[in-house]
Amino acid sequence: MTIMPREETHIDSPEEEALFTVADLLLLPIMKSARLLAGERSAQSRPIARVHASESIEAFARAKADDLLVVAGSEFRKKADAFKRIIPELAKRGIAGLVIYDFPAESRGGLLPEMLAEAEKYGVPLIRFSGELRVSELSSVVTERTVLRENAMLAELNGRLKKLTALLLEGRGLYAILDEMETMLGNPVAVVRERDNAWLSQSLRDKETAEIWPLLQSLTYRQIDRGASDGYVPLPNASCRVYVKSIPEQKTKQSYLAALEHRRKLRTLDKLSIDRLSLLVGLELANVEAVREVEDEYLDRFLHDWLTGKIVSDADWRLRADVCGCLIPDGTALVAALIGLPASGGSPDRLREACRLLRSERGRAGEGLLVAQVGEDLAAVLPISPEKLAGDERDSALTAALTELSEQLREHLGEPGLKLYAGRAVQRPSGLQSSWTQAKYARQVAEVCGLPGEIVAYDKLGVYSLLYLIPSGEEREQFLNRYSLPLQLADRKGGGRLTETLEMFFRCNGNIKLTSEKLFAHYNTVVYRLERIQTILGVSFDDPEDRLQLHLALKLGQITPGSAQD
Repeated sequence: MTIMPREETHIDSPEEEALFTVADLLLLPIMKSARLLAGERSAQSRPIARVHASESIEAFARAKADDLLVVAGSEFRKKADAFKRIIPELAKRGIAGLVIYDFPAESRGGLLPEMLAEAEKYGVPLIRFSGELRVSELSSVVTERTVLRENAMLAELNGRLKKLTALLLEGRGLYAILDEMETMLGNPVAVVRERDNAWLSQSLRDKETAEIWPLLQSLTYRQIDRGASDGYVPLPNASCRVYVKSIPEQKTKQSYLAALEHRRKLRTLDKLSIDRLSLLVGLELANVEAVREVEDEYLDRFLHDWLTGKIVSDADWRLRADVCGCLIPDGTALVAALIGLPASGGSPDRLREACRLLRSERGRAGEGLLVAQVGEDLAAVLPISPEKLAGDERDSALTAALTELSEQLREHLGEPGLKLYAGRAVQRPSGLQSSWTQAKYARQVAEVCGLPGEIVAYDKLGVYSLLYLIPSGEEREQFLNRYSLPLQLADRKGGGRLTETLEMFFRCNGNIKLTSEKLFAHYNTVVYRLERIQTILGVSFDDPEDRLQLHLALKLGQITPGSAQD
């Protein structure tokens, strides 16, 4: 797919005006006896940086870009064939042009037609000077003009640095700096950082997502980091070249400053600007990181106090929410959720890293989502607008919101095994503590009872929530002693695995054959165990009431810490 075709825009530039080209050289009085024989079109744009005079073909072969090569006519006539052969190499090196002096006009035939054709083909300006050329004077003139050009370039570069430094000191922020850079360069720019969305300059932010999406897929940390760290980086799907400079930072992740050749080709001054301005961008990124650390500390404490019920009044909540930038409109429903990372990712360091990622530019996909580490848990507060909960589809709207959040969390954290445990939606901030408590209940019940699914909502626990709410007391202990304790004692004495067999029997919906397969036990062995259970407890599996009592006792025992089963 082709996106963002380059817009050929002509922009006047002090640097372009300051270029000292071959065409400018020919206008000087010192070059009045010179005549351009080939490469006329190239002469208009070829800048001259130095004068390189030599009689050695080998020395010319080592010439640098923007060198003006000067050779005597007598030497040229001796080695005309050799000069013709090195024309392609000189063009590849980007030389400014070739001057042959002390070469009379009537000797034009000495310039082989093939050589003129080669110079024209490769765009190498070829100049004949009829008389003796004062090379030192020519070199002095070129040096003077080159210094003027470099001074003009340095002056503009210094002006750019001053303007960006002023924005930095004024605290205008990273986007203001990128927007000003886009104006200076005449091309859009971006900051690309590991596991973050790219920071984009104005023209890219104004584009429709569908229009720039292929480019954003290419303009990622992974793609750029695979290429050269500095200079042009080839990107797949990109319709324009991208110039990249690594951003020096301390105590933060590696980042890159990228400029897209979208409107016009980047000039030498532009590349120098990117190289220098990357230092300022690095300072602003470090500042962004420092501000985030302070904001995260306030946010962590606010969310911790909010979820644990330490904020007792609406006025206190509003004040602290405003300080932390948690602007939640009135009437917004709130759901507390516990983010369950796989066992391998539940360490304190992993929780802090997950929290940082979800608060990063890339992780802010869930609008208004708040995350914090609360003790050993990763908590989330999900605001849901009143419009989504209007009508009779409240339950389906909550389910859809939780499903979307679960998918975003798995994508941003890179945890395919992630689970989400959610409490009920509440209408007032003061009710969030109960929602958080319900989310923790949902996780405990789900883990103990082995409930399936990536999302476990408290409202969907059904009978499990009722069992969990049964208070500890004599009646509860008597119920467990009646149906659970005898089987546990029998297992301890005879090792018959009666409790395990009964649990699997219920999981398999009373199918004895499937139960034996799951337990890797013989069919008759399972039948024998089930008969023993009925004998010990004095119940019958044919009686629906007895089966219900047994099933409830097993579940109640599983979610009762320190029950009689211990």
